[in-house]
Amino acid sequence: MAQWVPPPLPAELLARRRGPFVGRAAELSAFEHAWEQVDEGRRHMVFIGGEPGAGKSRLVAEIAGTLADHGVAVLVGSSTADAGVPYEPFAEALDRLLSAGPAGCLAEPLADAGPQLERLSALVHRHLPGAESTDDAGTVRRVLFDALTGFLRRLAAHRPIALILEDLHWAQLPTLAMLEHVLATCADIRLLIVATFRTTAPDRSDELVSRVAEMHRFDGVRRLDLEGLDTEAITEFVSRTQQLPPPTARTAAALLRDRTGGNPFFLTELCHHLGTRGGLAALSAHQTVPASIGDAITRRLTGLGAGVQAIIEQAAVLGETFDLPALIAGSDTDVAATLAAVDSAEAVGLIRAVQDSDGEFAFVHALTREAVVARMAPSRLRIMHARAAEALEGRADPAVIPRLANHYLLAHVLGFHEQALRYARKAAAMAERSLAYEDAATWYGRAASLPELDMVDRARLNLSAAGNHVRAGDFARARSMYESISAIDDPLVRLEAAVGYEDANWRPGLADSKAADLLASALESCGLDVDDPRYVRALGSFGRALAFAGETARARDISNLAIDHARRIDDRAVIVHALETSLWHGLTPDMCEHQLERSTELSRMALSRRDYEALGSASHFRALASYQAGRAEELAASAADMQRAGRASGQPFFNFVGACAAGGMAYLRGDFDGAERWAEIALRTGGLLGGDTTEGSYGVQMFMIRRETGALKRFSGFVDGSETFADRWVPGLLALYTEIGCERGMTRALNQLLSRDLGSRTEAAQWPMELVFMTEAALALGEREAAAVLRPFVARYEGKNIMSGQFVAIFGSADRYLARIADLAGDHDAAEAHFAVALEMDRRMNSTVHVAETLARQALFEDSRGHGADARRLADEARAIAAPIGQTRVLDLLDSMSRSGPDGLTDREIDVLRLLAEGLSNRAIGERLYISTNTAANHVRSILLKTGAANRTQAAMYAADHELLA
Repeated sequence: MAQWVPPPLPAELLARRRGPFVGRAAELSAFEHAWEQVDEGRRHMVFIGGEPGAGKSRLVAEIAGTLADHGVAVLVGSSTADAGVPYEPFAEALDRLLSAGPAGCLAEPLADAGPQLERLSALVHRHLPGAESTDDAGTVRRVLFDALTGFLRRLAAHRPIALILEDLHWAQLPTLAMLEHVLATCADIRLLIVATFRTTAPDRSDELVSRVAEMHRFDGVRRLDLEGLDTEAITEFVSRTQQLPPPTARTAAALLRDRTGGNPFFLTELCHHLGTRGGLAALSAHQTVPASIGDAITRRLTGLGAGVQAIIEQAAVLGETFDLPALIAGSDTDVAATLAAVDSAEAVGLIRAVQDSDGEFAFVHALTREAVVARMAPSRLRIMHARAAEALEGRADPAVIPRLANHYLLAHVLGFHEQALRYARKAAAMAERSLAYEDAATWYGRAASLPELDMVDRARLNLSAAGNHVRAGDFARARSMYESISAIDDPLVRLEAAVGYEDANWRPGLADSKAADLLASALESCGLDVDDPRYVRALGSFGRALAFAGETARARDISNLAIDHARRIDDRAVIVHALETSLWHGLTPDMCEHQLERSTELSRMALSRRDYEALGSASHFRALASYQAGRAEELAASAADMQRAGRASGQPFFNFVGACAAGGMAYLRGDFDGAERWAEIALRTGGLLGGDTTEGSYGVQMFMIRRETGALKRFSGFVDGSETFADRWVPGLLALYTEIGCERGMTRALNQLLSRDLGSRTEAAQWPMELVFMTEAALALGEREAAAVLRPFVARYEGKNIMSGQFVAIFGSADRYLARIADLAGDHDAAEAHFAVALEMDRRMNSTVHVAETLARQALFEDSRGHGADARRLADEARAIAAPIGQTRVLDLLDSMSRSGPDGLTDREIDVLRLLAEGLSNRAIGERLYISTNTAANHVRSILLKTGAANRTQAAMYAADHELLA
């Protein structure tokens, strides 16, 4: 790669290094350790937190300067409170890099990434003048993220990089998502990332705290929280700045520590304030020192006179950094007076010139600017925002659009409604093009708040805001907005709101009728022709809404009608929507092939259109149907498409279902640790879905993993079968009882579940899981009648696999359960045939976990029939599979085959035989051994079969003859 030139350090960063740097030896040591890891080729990230003025920026300046002195390329960017530029710190860092060095020197590393990175910086053209930009708003946020990380990787191959991101507390969610992606995909390059953020209100947000905490899951991420300087550090500071002897400096330091809490910025400001009042001696002479730094800044500003104050207030409204042309244009004084005011503010340390710039200035600290803005009356602030907007308007730089939108929105009451609306829409569109959905929603929402709008225009802006909330994964907020919009009189707006509400309702899987009710009412009153694309789209959404409301048969009819209409009008976008909405009707066995056909067609169309949302839905259902039908190759292809859709769209919902699928695939392979990691990723990703929770899915995933690894046994001491069923999910409790062998609880829970109308449950999303849990309990209890009741329901899945949810609970071949039911009923030929089908299915699906279980169950079956050689062969094969992956559940099954008596009698069967010889009934045997009567009867049948005894008397004689009665 051709030599590339790192940018010079920003002037404001260099300016921070000029003052004394004290009291941060431990932090510098931590960075030395971090850099050692970076130098070895491992990415490292350090979050620096602290209150405003704690010295975060000063520490960063010292680190950046030291690294730059040693040849490291330092890229610096920051977030600002009111700029609103998507991915602002990354864009700023990229601008600085692309403006350094000769044009074209970065052409090679930009070759693939350039078209996407133009979303962040227009300076890409400086190095790739012929590059084709991409303005497609689409949904491929991951492509943008990958372009950035690929660019960083190519740069880091040439020289190590330090990426400095300041004031992360002002960053929007897309910026945090981009940072998380850089962390995840750049773990093996020479990259140090340093991010500063405030840890105190009002800047500290729960969202920021949560996202920063999430990023700690990556290796090489740590956090430093800056405390106030101690007395020794303040002593050093005072000695170096005030030229005082150590004893005097130490005395002053103790008082300064008490007054400032050791906050470096407060300390500097207070010393500056005291300098105008006789120096540090004033600490003892005056009992009243400014209690807040705002007071100190206000005093300094007040001393400059009203004219200078007005200029500095205008500068503060313009931003932390401002340029003279904008300040002059926004001021109501002449040029000479404006320049003189700037000189005065610089002289007293409120602002500083940005080095090597043409008329740019910056406030010495964000707190300084905030204090200036905070003292302004609301009416004056509006005037200043209007002046700032007019000063910036007309500039060619698109980066000023969000600033213009912000200024005009804050000044709209002064007659700037039209400008506020126009620039807010432009800022929203800019955010959408950058895939910053959260930012776009905010801009549309702010535009919708303008009071001059009529109801329809306001509703349409809110529709755009809600649509971006959906794309960002905040479904609960989107639903609230759509529901509010659906109350207005305009029938077409109501229809669009109802469609939007349904779109925000199905993703988290909410099973209620509100979406269907809204759509039914809107379709009835919309007045559109049945072949109008808007009507057909709404009809498709209505079909899906009915499915989630539990009206499956009607849902299928409506969806079929929508598909027919869509094909007739030959609108491919509408066809895609109709096919997509038709998938969410549940995956019953009789619908499996039909759903597989539709999802495959939709996948092809989505890929050809690069419609990653549709691909996400299509691949999701294609994966589910492929697994149920037992088509391993199609399952692998659809799972890959699902991951692709999640990466490309950047939408939390598709990342959630993709993580569930990846976890399910790991589970099938017997990679239980990997399955648990994916389940945790799914839980975290699901946590981004606004107010909707995915904790239920996570609980089931953990249950399925832990029952295979034997981790549920520890619960046996906490449940005894007497637990109340109120406010509990009884099928889950039944499954726990079954795994720990609690027959009392199994019997109670199974009887309650069987007392329901099972036929009415078969369309429910959780039905396959409930059916399996009931069947497993019936088999464990030896309940022939219960198994006979359940057999027809299980038989619907004959020749297929059983699964519930988005790969949340995976049970393998239904024929394994049918085999065990047939065995319990005494139909051994049917059992043998079902076992053969189950084993073939499990092998075809490469399902290690289910192959091991099927082999173990078949071994037990052969053992019960006295086929010792076949049983041992199957058991050995099962053990060879289960042992390496830690499948304790199967190993425990195989251990139950251990024989200590003649003719293959197990230890438990010998216990039963002894009690049988004493003349005890099956019920009495059950009570003595703490097993059910049915289980005791099953043991007795097995004993008679193995010993060849015709009745209980002959079995007792057999026990005596073989000396088993001791």
